[in-house]
Amino acid sequence: MGRRASSGLNATALIGIAAVVLVLVATGTMLLKKGKTEGFTGQPLPVEETFSNATAMRRNEYTVEGKVFRIESRDSGVGVCLMVGNEGGEEEAVFIKVPEEIATINLERDVTYAFKIRVGEGGVNVATAIKKP
Repeated sequence: MGRRASSGLNATALIGIAAVVLVLVATGTMLLKKGKTEGFTGQPLPVEETFSNATAMRRNEYTVEGKVFRIESRDSGVGVCLMVGNEGGEEEAVFIKVPEEIATINLERDVTYAFKIRVGEGGVNVATAIKKP
């Protein structure tokens, strides 16, 4: 009896190779996305209204991104002053109270951070989440 010629790659080997390539591509995509952090999505903080009518904004959630220029220690967390751009293109200082359970990253001066805030009683901005974009 004669020998059968073997075919190059069978279907199982092709499926295995395709699965390995797919896993490598997915892993690479996840690693690239992990390196890029972005700010929060949501309604941006109306800076002008914060100074003129902050109590009307209470219980609303906003996002704000700015450079920290002052950090103050408080009994219930940290107070952070951000330099944030307004509609006129000027920069304004915005104070945010950061509770201890939210301050999971080390906040530094002259570094840009993104905050998700809730306007509390009396118009005080209280952070609910922090990211370093």
